[in-house]
Amino acid sequence: MADNDTGPVGIYTINESGLCDSYIPTSLSGVFQLAHVFFGLAYFGGSTLHGLLYTYICLFLGYLVFTVYGFQDACAADIGGWCFVFTVLCLLQAIHSIWRMREVSFSEELTKVYEALFHPLQVPLLVYKALVECPNCQIVSLEQGNNYATEGKTPVDRLSLMISGKAVVIHDGKKLHMIGRNQFLDSPEWESAKDQEDPGKFQVTIRAETDCVYLTWPRRELLNLLARRRYLARVLSAVLGRDLTNKFYILNEKVMTPRGNKYDIRLPGFSRLLGQFDLDAKGLASFVPHRFGAGPEGDRGTTGSPYAPVRPK
Repeated sequence: MADNDTGPVGIYTINESGLCDSYIPTSLSGVFQLAHVFFGLAYFGGSTLHGLLYTYICLFLGYLVFTVYGFQDACAADIGGWCFVFTVLCLLQAIHSIWRMREVSFSEELTKVYEALFHPLQVPLLVYKALVECPNCQIVSLEQGNNYATEGKTPVDRLSLMISGKAVVIHDGKKLHMIGRNQFLDSPEWESAKDQEDPGKFQVTIRAETDCVYLTWPRRELLNLLARRRYLARVLSAVLGRDLTNKFYILNEKVMTPRGNKYDIRLPGFSRLLGQFDLDAKGLASFVPHRFGAGPEGDRGTTGSPYAPVRPK
């Protein structure tokens, strides 16, 4: 090696200022380039278990090729030695990820629930596992004709998700809507009472139309879990919000005003109406009953639904 050379012979030279004076005119070997291709591919892994496994496999291949380059092409024991250490670490991490994926296994029923509700939101399997393994969470069967909840009697002390079967929601003897697979049986009650010390009782009757199987969480245990796992709380809130929206739209199609019009749950706020129609207080008083279809006959729709909008006073 020449006096002004450092590193492998002919790769680069260093001047008196300590900077590179010249570089090798040709590119390094294809082994060196291939290693960095694998390193680049490793950046495309996600945060899920499958994404982590992909990342560690790419890093393993990259360091493995770099180890060959260090010992064979660069003839540098330190480069080859460090890359070999990282190769072993990445291999162990990949094996650990595979083991974690093997541990996260569910029954066929719970797997279908995950694929239908949580996989589209890219929820990691470990987060879903924490939800379905909540203390006292269990899968319950309900025979046809039996009630899941009885109006005015059953306390709101749980949250349940229909796995299979159909149930009907009844209020004052009238059918409001059906509950099918991958829908929550009591999402309105849960959302209205989750922050209250005394959640009260069901205002509707929920009856099984067919043999049903549902997944149920006790209220207290689920609230404790969501308090500890904020990400899981946001995910469940999004899933419940979609379920509630579907229920309200179904009810909106059935709720009729005394004038024979349908309520619209997408009505804009009063401030927007005032700006649009330039109404004063007197004009608003005459406008509101006409806009909402409410008259002196009553404040609720003809169905008597507990979810029917109330005319503003």
